[in-house]
Amino acid sequence: MQFFPTFTLRQKLYLVALVVLYLATRLYNLTSLPIFVDEAIYSRWSQIALHDASWRFISLTDGKQPLWVWISMAPLKLLADPLFATRLTSVLSGLIGMLGLVYTGFLLKNIRLGFIASALYLLTPFLFFYDRFATMESMLTASGIWLLNLGILLITTLRLDVTLILGLAGGLSMLTKSPALVYLLLIPLTYPFLASDPFKAKKITRFLVLLGIAFVLTAAIYNIQRLSPWMHMIADKNNDFVVSPLSMLKDNPYRIVQNFTDAQSWLWAYITPPIYLLAVVGIYLLLKAELMNFFIYSAWFWGPLMATVTTAMLFRPRYIVFAAPFAILYAAFALSKLRFSRLLLALAILSIMPIRFYYLAYTNPDNMPLVRADSDYVSGWAAGRGVKEISEYLVTRARSNKSDVEVYTEGTFGLLPHGLELYSDGLTKKLKITGLYPISDIPPLAVRQNAEKNKETYFILNNTQVKSLPPNSTEIMSFKKADESYIRLYQISP
Repeated sequence: MQFFPTFTLRQKLYLVALVVLYLATRLYNLTSLPIFVDEAIYSRWSQIALHDASWRFISLTDGKQPLWVWISMAPLKLLADPLFATRLTSVLSGLIGMLGLVYTGFLLKNIRLGFIASALYLLTPFLFFYDRFATMESMLTASGIWLLNLGILLITTLRLDVTLILGLAGGLSMLTKSPALVYLLLIPLTYPFLASDPFKAKKITRFLVLLGIAFVLTAAIYNIQRLSPWMHMIADKNNDFVVSPLSMLKDNPYRIVQNFTDAQSWLWAYITPPIYLLAVVGIYLLLKAELMNFFIYSAWFWGPLMATVTTAMLFRPRYIVFAAPFAILYAAFALSKLRFSRLLLALAILSIMPIRFYYLAYTNPDNMPLVRADSDYVSGWAAGRGVKEISEYLVTRARSNKSDVEVYTEGTFGLLPHGLELYSDGLTKKLKITGLYPISDIPPLAVRQNAEKNKETYFILNNTQVKSLPPNSTEIMSFKKADESYIRLYQISP
């Protein structure tokens, strides 16, 4: 089997155009959306791990695998803007995922479908949004695409070198996020639809042996985390958000229905209705013409999606981003039946809704057409409008002040103080940041007591609504979020 496609000149130009357009759409005004609470946490972890090797497994303290943190250390070291740096990790992950769809088309002997799927990847707001977001979702999505590709290669070649690459990729995927396990389990389920003579005993045996080797290698890489005493936190954290499908079915069957309904409504909104409808058409056409490919697409779309729907106690749109590439494979199949001129017209029409989403993301992210479940990216306590500006002000004060500048934040974990620490890291040693929670009085007693000793004492309120503060509290700056919530910086005088 040929491992790498031989592109025509036209296809090479298409590939270059896809890469250029991808980078242009993802990198332009990358930090227009202010930092989100999870971004602040993950980016700060990466920053800490960069400075201190003993904290390379810091993400495990909150039950998160470390690969994203490790990879983000490189751009953090090279770039001045920490949010741009860590979001760049996701941008590059998305590029790997998009190119993976081209390769999927090649492996399924329909390179045209691969190019169309990649074009739809560019036009999907769901993928666009998370490709520009400093979380693990884009890396997990790319993992799913490439595990499919490597699974196809293993099934069709039964080669040891492919096995080792699959094991490596599987291990890295499991170091990204736990749902990658579902992709690995789908590989043996895909075997009957791709293998020649799938039920021949010799072939089945060889496949199972090679797959076993790949899984052992995956497990070995995953268990690198045992170097940390916090590996057990992954399971502990999963138990907080995930239950078994049987438990869900027994104790809360309505939740499954609600999760499924939410998932479809989010896909409808975020891959856009035209692409969603094209995916439905693609399902119909696949059932008629390419039944084997229908089963493959369906396994990799519905398998992870339903695994999430039937287990998630906390369900958000970001938890199903990985489903988008496999949904657009359906749509790409439908479009692949069109002549070139009609295909271009169809892509032009399909770009209308995404262009509006992209424009607002670049210029006015508060007004992006987000679903209600995603409103906290721009409003409420989780939205980080003003964090960068407040950090810059405090750093300037610390640099110009002879004594330390002390700032207290509403919160000990999350947007504050992590966002503040992220933006001020390495810029001054005179800025001292202390998180406080819970807060019973405003300003808290500790802040007032410190103000008696240090006139440069500040207090940051995030989303807590106050009508008035004591006379010795001066509002320095405030930033209104997309709703009626604010982040406010106060100077507390003796």
